[in-house]
Amino acid sequence: MKKAVITILAAMFCLLAAIYCFNPGRRATLKVLQEKGKQTVRDMMLSSQSVTSFARDRRELMWIGTSAGLNVYDGKSYIQFGYDVKDTAALPDDYINVLHLDRKGRMWVGTQNGLARYVGAYRFHRVALPAHHHNIIAIEDSPEKHDSLAILVSDGNQTYRIGGDEKITPSSHSIQPNNLQAPLPADLSILRKPAEVVTATFCDLGGNLWVGYRNAGVQIISQNRIAYKKANANALSDKTKGISILTMATVGRHVLAGTALRVFAYDEKNSRLEQTLFRDLFDSLPKPHQVNLNNMVGYDDEHLWLVSEHQVLSCRINNERIGVLAKSPLFKSVLGQGLKAGNHLYVSSEKGRLLRFEFGKPQPEIIRIPSPYFNYETKLAKLSDGNILLFMSGMHLAILSPDTGKIREMKVAGMPQEGSLDPAFVKQDSYGFVWLGTKRDGLYLMNKEKTHMRRINILNDAHIQALVEDTKRQVWVTTIRDAFFVTFERKQFQMNSLLSASQDLDDWQYFSNSACISPSGDVVLGSSDGCKFMPPKAMQTNFLNTQAGIHASEMLSVYGVEVTKNNGKVLAVTDEVAHLHSYTFAHDENDLKFNFYYPNFSRRSALMCQYKLEGYDRDWQVPTYGREARYAHLPAGTYTFRLRLISSPDKPALAERKVEIRIMHAPWWSSAAWLLYFSIVLGILFYLNTFYLRARTNHLLLLQEQRELEREKQAKEMNMRFFANIAHEFRNPLTIIAGPLMTLNADKALPESVHRILIHVCMSVNRMLRLIDQMLDFNQLETDELRLRVSEVDAAEELRQQVASFKESARVKGIRLELTVKNGNYRAWLDCDKLEKIMSNLFTNALKYTAPGGIIRIQASVDEGSLKVSVFNSGQLMEEDKIQDVFKRYYQLSSSQDSHQYGWGSGIGLYYVKRLVELHHGEIHVKNMNAVSETSSEASLRNGVEFCFSLPTDKSIYNKVEIVAQEKHVMQIPLKVENEEGRTLEMKSEEGRVKNSLAGNASAPSKNLPRILIVDDDVDVADYLHYLFAPDYEVVNRYSAEEALADLEEVKPDIILSDIIMGDMSGLEFCKMLKGNLSFSHIPVVLITAMASIHNQIDGLKLGAVAYITKPFDPAYLKALIKSQLQNMQMLRQRLGESTKTDSLAENIADTLSPQDRKFMDEVYEMMEKLLAQQDLNVNSMCRDMFISPSKFNYKIKELTGETPGIFFRKYKLNKAAQMLHEGQYSISEIAVLTGFSTAAHFSVAFKKQFGVSPSDYQ
Repeated sequence: MKKAVITILAAMFCLLAAIYCFNPGRRATLKVLQEKGKQTVRDMMLSSQSVTSFARDRRELMWIGTSAGLNVYDGKSYIQFGYDVKDTAALPDDYINVLHLDRKGRMWVGTQNGLARYVGAYRFHRVALPAHHHNIIAIEDSPEKHDSLAILVSDGNQTYRIGGDEKITPSSHSIQPNNLQAPLPADLSILRKPAEVVTATFCDLGGNLWVGYRNAGVQIISQNRIAYKKANANALSDKTKGISILTMATVGRHVLAGTALRVFAYDEKNSRLEQTLFRDLFDSLPKPHQVNLNNMVGYDDEHLWLVSEHQVLSCRINNERIGVLAKSPLFKSVLGQGLKAGNHLYVSSEKGRLLRFEFGKPQPEIIRIPSPYFNYETKLAKLSDGNILLFMSGMHLAILSPDTGKIREMKVAGMPQEGSLDPAFVKQDSYGFVWLGTKRDGLYLMNKEKTHMRRINILNDAHIQALVEDTKRQVWVTTIRDAFFVTFERKQFQMNSLLSASQDLDDWQYFSNSACISPSGDVVLGSSDGCKFMPPKAMQTNFLNTQAGIHASEMLSVYGVEVTKNNGKVLAVTDEVAHLHSYTFAHDENDLKFNFYYPNFSRRSALMCQYKLEGYDRDWQVPTYGREARYAHLPAGTYTFRLRLISSPDKPALAERKVEIRIMHAPWWSSAAWLLYFSIVLGILFYLNTFYLRARTNHLLLLQEQRELEREKQAKEMNMRFFANIAHEFRNPLTIIAGPLMTLNADKALPESVHRILIHVCMSVNRMLRLIDQMLDFNQLETDELRLRVSEVDAAEELRQQVASFKESARVKGIRLELTVKNGNYRAWLDCDKLEKIMSNLFTNALKYTAPGGIIRIQASVDEGSLKVSVFNSGQLMEEDKIQDVFKRYYQLSSSQDSHQYGWGSGIGLYYVKRLVELHHGEIHVKNMNAVSETSSEASLRNGVEFCFSLPTDKSIYNKVEIVAQEKHVMQIPLKVENEEGRTLEMKSEEGRVKNSLAGNASAPSKNLPRILIVDDDVDVADYLHYLFAPDYEVVNRYSAEEALADLEEVKPDIILSDIIMGDMSGLEFCKMLKGNLSFSHIPVVLITAMASIHNQIDGLKLGAVAYITKPFDPAYLKALIKSQLQNMQMLRQRLGESTKTDSLAENIADTLSPQDRKFMDEVYEMMEKLLAQQDLNVNSMCRDMFISPSKFNYKIKELTGETPGIFFRKYKLNKAAQMLHEGQYSISEIAVLTGFSTAAHFSVAFKKQFGVSPSDYQ
């Protein structure tokens, strides 16, 4: 799984890298993006204050030539160009003489050292001129061709004509320098400097006059500048110049202007001005001699209210001086705006309180406003129906009825949803429209009748300060930095500029409630530079509309897009490629700045520029950073940047430009990436589904396995209970058997032969009891019910007694048994029963796998509180990788079982030993012993397998339950008895033998008795069979198949009885090898085994066994079977002696002959047929022809026919002669010759001797 996850992640990385590198949109972006050049400089100041010339390009940008470089003004800053000796695309000189825009819109720059043409992308093309004519002072369009120019050199003597192909030729036309392209105003006092230092003039499309001075920079003068100057030639403007006017009002014939320290009162008609200090009016001032005056509200022509943050004064104006008539107490809460409605003054306050004052009375009436949005910042406006409009925080509106005092909430469509908008002012105009100004979100216009509201998206500044309506029904609006007036024509509003773009006014700041209408009808605005009078009648409105409509397509342009990458590198799409109008940027190129042109060189222009990024901006925006729009961290998507020029928000745009922008998704968010993610998710879901199904399947399999284990466990428990029950049931008949046996054994009158049989029976009963005990112990081990019974014993003596009981079994099998007990006798706490079972199983295992002539070595010692015993048997080694598996329950080494080495059996014995050792708190292990350095004879006795176990002998190891005072008595039948003569018969143990062997009771070897070879590794069974057949047969015992095969030449048995389950070679293999050997294939083999299945019987008979007897067997049946097989062999010998070929044998007799013996006899008969005419048989010659030794041939013929080869040959010839006599084809003499007899008489004597009649009589 881990490898699969790593592979998926690597594939994802490679695919994302491929998507990023081969992104076509990103390659398109790289084609139009270039790093912004270093040859240009942007500054807020001119490159030099000495101006030489002006020009305007078709995008309405002003080009200003100076004595130290060229400047392009975009309304905010100057892009400066100069001479660079290393850059041929720069200007030829810093001193600019003349600028000219030709008929095709190309900008030409004449310098003191050459001529250049602007080609875009901040680059210039230098025109090669004749020598000594580089000081260009004048440029004009050629009157001959539109694509030609004429230039005049500095000395005025030579004019050159430049064609469209820039071919330069002399011209006869004469041109004069003319940098004064517009006349100066009649009132020269408006100029910043004397007319003598004016070096260049120019009039733009907006009617603004550009004046360039020598060493004095540039001055921009609008058409309204003269009217403005004339209106402000009064005492109030002069006296307040440089003073911040915070609030203004008109009371009767007086214009009132409030500052932080005083109030100015100006009588416009009589031109009188007086001032009153606040310290003479208010009781307590928050700052020394200062007061925060909210507003001034007129009561009549001579009376007014002054509203500060904490006090309201009722005052009177007398000779331009203000006096107090009544004072309200100082309020702890902050007061807001005051409004006259009827004869009362309404003032907003905190905690939902609206104060209502009567003139001349200090105590107000409190009106509760049940709205959480009402506070001291709430603005009030008197409506045409006499009600009061409350403009509260968050653009919430309510209407108060002064007569009833009732308040109702006002719902207006189009109201913004933002809840943090703070009110700045509210006023209803003469048309019935309600104007609402905010502190941060600009100006709103509400139609009260239609209850609809919309935002005026034309102001540069969103912080509205004041609003008044003049006598021409024009609405004047001020923001912090700007002032506009709005006209209503043909049911549409139009925004108009207030002043010229004079740089002297750029630093003005306007204040809240600081605007009023003078008695003469002028608009008076309070600013940071005093009171400013604006004569509405003299102000020109919409003076740009006609020209703007004509040149709109040339005046508006998006000339560049700058991209700031994450690493800070700035890329720019310049005007050289801006005609594409569609750009694609990479995901990390999403900080954009749009550069654009529009004819507005002041915030106070009559034309307004707006922009919107569709797909990102909700409303039109007004440029706040000059002529640019900035967007940071744009999300991926497609946008349209729209730029427009308008003269009024209600009129169609004069010009509009669009640029398509596409921000590509990051490679990991692209469509291909999402497809990849989708595929991965599908793959993960598929994997999870597969994992779920696999887990579900595994879970079901696990449940099934658990159920099978549970069933197996139940079956195992049932089997264990069954075995336990069977074991207990076995004890009942064994008890019945053991009792009578003990009685019979005690009877001295019985013959010795009977006692010996009874002793064997007792041995088997004791063995059965021991096996039953082991079955019970095994069952208790599996259920953890078997307990130790530890007592203090002599461990060495216990081992000696147990090993002594094994010696006879080892001796019978020709195995040497050695016991070594170190450190002598010693006392130990042990369970003798468990120790005996451990030793018995280990010895039985060693005895089974030790070949005759081998050794079993047992060593014991007590070391560090433990009895350590090792049981070594010589023989074959076990496989090292499987050696520790022999202790597993039911484990059998398959390879070993096939070769009958370690591993044959039920797989319980060694497991039983291990569990007994562990129950005794001990340990056991097994290892191979390999004596590689020994000689071959010594190595055979030192190579083998050793089992080692240790048992603790300290009493403290065992608990009280495991310690007993006396060992439990186990029923054993005595194996020692005396007969009437006083002879003692004794069996050493179950594994021991009779002291006087049963074989000794058999008759001495006799040639007259048939010889039986008994092959069985179970000594008890072998001895029993020996005793059973000894009276009638000569019995020979061998305890392994290998030993039996080796002794066949010597023993030469008439019949063989063999067990199947033996050590290295099984009885089946023994039978197979016997039947495959021509010398012994005639010997009948009877298999006697406990393997009773029909398949085992078929396998045995197929290998040539004459019979298959299962244990237990009936002795009479076995005796009869042996006798019958021997009789069959005797009959076979007789019939072979009477026959001349095997085909003539009877069917029952022929079946007794094995296939190999039949083949042998057929060859013998065939050879005799060939040698029939010979007198005597040449055995050696016949053996050579049959590839057999004479001795084996003699033995084989003797065993099959009962005769020597010579006698059998004579009988064959006589049998052949009898056959020929019976056929009657030959005479007696001829037959005698044919059968190898020398004379007919000799033939007759031999024939009569064998058949009892003469040949003539037989014939």
